[in-house]
Formats: sequence, structure tokens, C-alpha cells
Amino acid sequence: MRILKIMFICIALFLVTVNGYAQNDKIQLVWHTAEDAVMYELEIANCPIKNNKRASAKQIVYSKTNISAPGIELDTALFKGEKLKKLYYRVRPLDLDKTPRAAFSAPIALSKGVINPDKPAITSSLKKNHPLLLYPVYSWIPVLGADSYEVEILSAPPDKSNGVVASKYRVRSSTVQGGFGFDYYDTHAYIEPGTFYWRVLALDANKKPIGKYSDASPLPVRTGSQKWAVFGDSITHGGGAVSNPPSDERFEYVSYLPFPVKNLGRSGDTSEAMVERFEHDLLPFKPQYLFILGGTNSIRGGVSGEEVIESLEALKEKCAANGITPIFLTLPPLNPERIQRVFDQPTADNWQVELAKVNEFIRNQPYAIEIYSLLADEDGILPVKYAQDGLHPDISGKKIMADSIKNFLKKHPEL
Repeated sequence: MRILKIMFICIALFLVTVNGYAQNDKIQLVWHTAEDAVMYELEIANCPIKNNKRASAKQIVYSKTNISAPGIELDTALFKGEKLKKLYYRVRPLDLDKTPRAAFSAPIALSKGVINPDKPAITSSLKKNHPLLLYPVYSWIPVLGADSYEVEILSAPPDKSNGVVASKYRVRSSTVQGGFGFDYYDTHAYIEPGTFYWRVLALDANKKPIGKYSDASPLPVRTGSQKWAVFGDSITHGGGAVSNPPSDERFEYVSYLPFPVKNLGRSGDTSEAMVERFEHDLLPFKPQYLFILGGTNSIRGGVSGEEVIESLEALKEKCAANGITPIFLTLPPLNPERIQRVFDQPTADNWQVELAKVNEFIRNQPYAIEIYSLLADEDGILPVKYAQDGLHPDISGKKIMADSIKNFLKKHPEL
């Protein structure tokens, strides 16, 4: 008996090493993303509620707001012994103030969720013919019990589809701290041609794998001459409505243009940083036309308009030296109150004066696209209806930006 017991323990340890330990009595729910949702409200009831009113206390089995990702994993013990097949869930999107932005979804039987999932559910995807971001962002549904995540980048599909062992095709890996994390901004610029892959593994507080690696998602990279590209900071990179990362293409303004565009944006860039990375990040793609939107982070951080203009002049000179036609976009307005609330960051007191200097310079360039006046209110502030975080235009704002570009191109058929 003692020998058998030891054998069972060894087998169990082996399975944990190969497959990660399974989590029982949990359920994974995933839903469609809603337009400009900052968070979601989940409601689980003991009957299918078909109107948009909140369920009564007698009907509600579980409810939760502050769900930042389009899905969640829950311990079934929360349902107080209720049978899953007799429960229903629905969700609705909320803004930053938890005001509903749309009605509750139709009720869905809870049993249709994934019972005891053994790998993370990926939420980022790449649409057909949409060029990969230069700096990709990977996203997933948070795993119940996770303390951190390991993101693995591979040069080929993994030799073993799942499991917990690093693939022999691993190029590099990164750790994302925080069990409620649901995205990772890659700091590596994908300038090497080929198809790469990424996948994610959840880890507990003892660094033991929870389940297996997710399925691997492709990262196709094509270098060489491309007609159109965009260059800038996070406004260009993508993301918006506080919690939606650039992996959600709805928050990427180039998604609304009727032709493929290579996105060379990088979140956090200053105008000076854009100058520094020009040769390394941009030249492998040899764009013919380059939309440039940069300087917002510099201005809100207290950099003078003259310094930003100096950087934009440097970008203009680099473009000329490499046969690239620069097309500048005016800087959009800011909303310091919302920036402080969402990011806990101050905005320079003189930002409007300095931003106006930069925009005056841009409007005097051979090719300039007006963005500022389309997004500013009567006080020169970025309205919440266009950007809930006060900095990154949401979907409605990104569509306005794209429309302005399309109108500009109609007036310049030579491009």
C-alpha cells in the first residue's frame, strides 16, 4: 500500500509538472465587447430575466461590477449550491461612473459557460489583412486564482500544443504580475519578417502553473515597402475607454481607413522618443507616406511647444532623407481632470498654450490633417463623450480621426 501511495504521489507531481494542476468547481464566461465599455456588470439569477431592469433580491444569485475584461472566471461555490443548469447570466457595459451604456444582454444559461477550463481564454485577435502592430499587445480573460502570468513568444507553432513546459521554439518570455491582469504590452519591436506566435500561462502565488498554456496565436510580420504607415504614441498605438488595450482593433484609428496601414505607434512615447526610434522601428517597413501624431505626452508632461516642434522638424528631415512623405496630424485636446482621475497623473498648467504652438506649426506644413478642432469643446477640452480617460479617444473619437484623414485624402488625389 505504501508503494502504491508513493506511486500515486509521483504520478500526481508528474501531471502537475506536465499539465499544471487542474482547478475544479469553476466556470469561465466570455462575452462580446461593447462599444466604449470601461467595465461590465454581471448578473446571475435563478430565472431568465428578459427586461433591462435589475433582478430582484430573490432572483439574484450573484452580481459583480468592475469587470474590466470581456469575461470572467468564477468559483461555483458563489452560487450557494444552485445547479448551474437552473441559473442564467447576463451582462451590460458601464462607463467610468458605472452608468449603463447599453441594455443587459439576453439571458444565457450559465451551463453554457466553460466548466473547469484548463487554459486561459485569449481575447486579442488579428483580423485578416490587418497588419500586425509594431509593438503587439496580448490579452486574455483573467484566470481564477492566478497571481501572475507568463507570456511566451515563439518562432514557430509550439512543439506541444498545450502543457506547461517551455517550447523549444521559445524566443523570449515575460512575466505579468497581478492575477487580475489581462494584457501585456510587448516591448519588442517586430521588425524581423516571418510568422511568430504567442501564448500565456497562469501561475499561482507559488509559481505553479494553473492549467496549461493557452492556444498559440500567430503574429505575422511583413517588412519591405508599404505605402501607408502611422507613427506616434498611445493615441496611435490604440486602446481607449480606460480598460481596452490596443489588442482591440476598434480603438485603433487606422482600422477605420479603407486601405491597409502599418501601425508603428508605441504607447508612452514622447516626441523625442519618436525621433530616437525612427531608424530602427520605421525604416524596415519603408513607408511611402507616414502619418505622424506625436507630442501629446511631452506637452502634458511640461515640455515646451518649441521643444516638441524641434522634434517634429527632426522627424520631417528624417523623412526627407529616406524618401518618405510626412503627413502631420494636429494634437488632440486633453482633459486634465479625467487624466488625474484615471491615471493619477497631473497635466502641466500651461498645456493649452504649448499645444497651440505645436498645432500652429503643424497647420503650416505641406500636408496637415486637422484633429484638434474636431475633438475640442468650447473651452478647448477633450469631452468625456470622445475620451473617457481624458487622453485616448474612444471609438467615436477614433472614427472622427479616421474620417478627417479620409476627407484630407479626397482633397489630395496626388497622394
